[in-house]
Amino acid sequence: IAQEVEEVFPDWVQTGEDGFKKVNMSQLNAVLVEAIKAQQAQIEAQAKAYDLLEARLRALEATRP
Repeated sequence: IAQEVEEVFPDWVQTGEDGFKKVNMSQLNAVLVEAIKAQQAQIEAQAKAYDLLEARLRALEATRP
């Protein structure tokens, strides 16, 4: 994961004495919070769309003989 993060945010990654790359998690928190906010907005939009489609389906089913 550190190698992937390093491609986008190279200053967030350090190489330890053992030679393994490590991500500075404190800097990653802000990006994660924003990603969660964006994901929540998408979930809420999908829930609204689902509710609208469900209401339309009920209305169509109500018109069937």
